[in-house]
Amino acid sequence: MPVHFDEIIAPSHWASYLINADASGYDDAEIKAADAYFAGWRVVDVSDDKWFSWSADLFGSTAKGDTLATYTVQKIN
Repeated sequence: MPVHFDEIIAPSHWASYLINADASGYDDAEIKAADAYFAGWRVVDVSDDKWFSWSADLFGSTAKGDTLATYTVQKIN
């Protein structure tokens, strides 16, 4: 079965939780939002490029404005 990778834009500050499974410093709402937004995907990398968006809530953020990054993800079967 071929391995499928894709990219997902999401809050950059989720990287530690999504890559290292380190939930320290995150509240329950952020953890729930990150888990729901990345359901079915495993994060394998995050870009160094980050940018601020007032529409971050469209990318899973629990805040209207947030710093975003591009995550490389692998589909979970």
